Amino acid sequence: MKRTLAITAAVLGLALAACTPPNENPSDLKVDTATQFKAPTSSARPDFDTANLPGVIDCVGTPDFEPDTLSLACAGNNDRLFDIDWETWTAETATGVASRETNTCDPTCADGTFETTEDVEVELSVPIQGVNGLVFTALTVDGEPIVI
Repeated sequence: MKRTLAITAAVLGLALAACTPPNENPSDLKVDTATQFKAPTSSARPDFDTANLPGVIDCVGTPDFEPDTLSLACAGNNDRLFDIDWETWTAETATGVASRETNTCDPTCADGTFETTEDVEVELSVPIQGVNGLVFTALTVDGEPIVI
């Protein structure tokens, strides 16, 4: 019985070793792959050093730098800034211009319509050291303070 089992195992091993996957190229005919070409690299970080600059927290999460959007009403997202073009981002303030989308909430927020105001002035200020690093704690939109 042991001899039959050994012979069966040897035959199966030989059969598996002789098999090749379908469409496999012989080693002398292999094609070049994308690993031989250098791809352009990019960084997810902004063009400036953020190590000593404050970020902004959009409702929850970790600080972000120069975000494209900011929610002004985290509970219902009925007021938000989008397409933010940041003009400055320093250790004390960040300023930019954005579009503001606000729900009229008339007759209710669920049935309201969204109105867009272009070219609103955005300013972040009052940086403090938080558990996730330096963050801005004050936001004004067209001079109006917004709680963040």
